Amino acid sequence: MMMDNIENIQRYIINNVMNYEDEKAGRVDPYERMLRSLEAPYERMPEHDRVLGLLRQKFTEGDIAVWFSFPDFSYRIQPLTVEEAAQKAEPGMSGVRESAKKLIDEGFLVQLPRQDGGLGYVRTYMLYLAFGSVLKNDHDPLTDAFIDWWLHILRDASRLRTISPEHRVLPHEESLPKTGKVQMGLQIPDTRQVLPTDLSETVLRGVDRIAVIDCVCRAATEARGMRECDYPIEGVCFLFNEAAEEAIKVGYGRELSHEEGIDLLHRLRDMGLVQVISNSVRPLSMCNCCSCCCICLNSIMRNERTMAVPSRFTAQVIQADRCIGCGQCASFCQASAISFTDSGVTISEAACFGCGQCAARCPAEVIGMKLKAGAPEGPARQSQDRIYL
Repeated sequence: MMMDNIENIQRYIINNVMNYEDEKAGRVDPYERMLRSLEAPYERMPEHDRVLGLLRQKFTEGDIAVWFSFPDFSYRIQPLTVEEAAQKAEPGMSGVRESAKKLIDEGFLVQLPRQDGGLGYVRTYMLYLAFGSVLKNDHDPLTDAFIDWWLHILRDASRLRTISPEHRVLPHEESLPKTGKVQMGLQIPDTRQVLPTDLSETVLRGVDRIAVIDCVCRAATEARGMRECDYPIEGVCFLFNEAAEEAIKVGYGRELSHEEGIDLLHRLRDMGLVQVISNSVRPLSMCNCCSCCCICLNSIMRNERTMAVPSRFTAQVIQADRCIGCGQCASFCQASAISFTDSGVTISEAACFGCGQCAARCPAEVIGMKLKAGAPEGPARQSQDRIYL
């Protein structure tokens, strides 16, 4: 895993050096520069040249110049108003407001809250374009290209250029090791093994704001007739803190109270969906994933570690002789890590996500969760400045 991260950093550095040298030598036209900026956190798009041609059809060179007048997407940067961008634009540049409106309409400029309480704009990024394209699904060639890119990432997310995995699986709270103490009728998780960041309810109660949005993964597979499940699409993925504020203000997210969020979490978890959360102490998102459609679980199943990692726990058979063979554990295992033989139930630790669905479902308490050897002591980062995937 460490070698994978080193290789990602090396690719990122080489990519930036090449881009710098090309731009310095005047070898990059505006459209190539725009697409390289969008691709920067990822590998080159499989249909790079086709998308480049579509950008040429959609925008003028003046539009691209206006796009670069706005700052790159970050929750820690001050968004610009159109008037501020016009003042920042190169001397003699005309049509800034018209170009800005076009870029906004096409989803290439994104509204974010400003420190003064208003709204400004920043340049979009690939995930945002894919998300908007999936929701529109209007069969515009550029829309289709971004949906195709999302489905490509679903099949291969190994080239995400990130220092640490973007997401991690969050275990089912009812499956976690308990101290045996009882408080208000509930067993308390073992604080020697279980961290507050392992506990979904604790995480939700600790965020500033909660918004819920549609699942882009299931919507994308639905748009291409590839969906194999009947899990819900609408209103099933959470955004937190800055990401929630953005979604609420621009209208594609619906705000939830903390209690509403926890209630929804329980309902989705009870369906058998797996919670996958930002790999940071201050999270920006939490998805409710299925292994047939969702990028994070597919990435883990391919043993990639750029996108997402299993939880700090793994399932184990603790009382094999009590198994009644009901199959509840296997039917809810998104990882297909559980099987039955003549000798009873077996669990593949290598395949296990550590979601705890099996342990929480087992009526005979045959399965439990254990802290993995060498498990990280917490999330990889303190915070994130945007959601890459």
